[in-house]
Amino acid sequence: MAHMTAADLQQMKADGKKIAAAVVYEFQMTKICERAGVDLLSVGDSLGRNVLGHDHVDECTVDDMIPFARAVVRGRERAVVSVDLPTTPSRGGPKEVGAAALRFKQEAGVDMAKVDIRTREEELFDNVYAVMETGLEAYPQIGFPTQGPTAGVQSGPEVRDHVMHWAHKLQDAGVAMIDLTNVPPDVYAEVCQSLRIPVIGGQAPKQADGKIQVAVSGVGYFAATIDREDGRPNASKYIYDTMKGLLDSIHAGDWSTGQ
Repeated sequence: MAHMTAADLQQMKADGKKIAAAVVYEFQMTKICERAGVDLLSVGDSLGRNVLGHDHVDECTVDDMIPFARAVVRGRERAVVSVDLPTTPSRGGPKEVGAAALRFKQEAGVDMAKVDIRTREEELFDNVYAVMETGLEAYPQIGFPTQGPTAGVQSGPEVRDHVMHWAHKLQDAGVAMIDLTNVPPDVYAEVCQSLRIPVIGGQAPKQADGKIQVAVSGVGYFAATIDREDGRPNASKYIYDTMKGLLDSIHAGDWSTGQ
């Protein structure tokens, strides 16, 4: 089966169809999301914390991410595969960004690279060109941080003008799509309506062209959520209960060879 391209995602927007994206890190979740109908698979640098146990997202490296990106590409059947450029090359200038993007293209086979230029658009804009020069589609992230001391939705005329300016400049530069974070729904809607290319995000309102769902968060696959009782999905509780039963049976010397 031929997989989708960035042009197909853009056509979805033109046709008024929402783009369903999922952040995934490995083969099995990729296969599950594919069967569920995902359009865009995003290999997030959040795997540094969620999979590798790093304390901070900035600790994640290209070397860390390539095996996971490769696994997602192996599992992909239909969806576009994007990869986040980790913080270090993203802050190291266009040369480092280009080198990292080329590695992801050649060693993992991804289709697209997301480069975070939020709040530093003027300074980091050339990083977007560096991605495109490798032959990968560019998927820049603009808006405002979702973590840290300055996180939170920003609003007001200056925010609207800032986001609109950079969104249009990125479209004119030839990017495939945009990840927009932490702006009010009315600004989000205006940006989406004024661009030809899709605008999506993890905190996107319904006015967006689509939404990104972090798979492990959506299903509740975190050790810290085993004991929560808030009614949200809790895959960790199911896995814990199942594994505890299996391990208890081994400790008791009473297991089935069929398990």
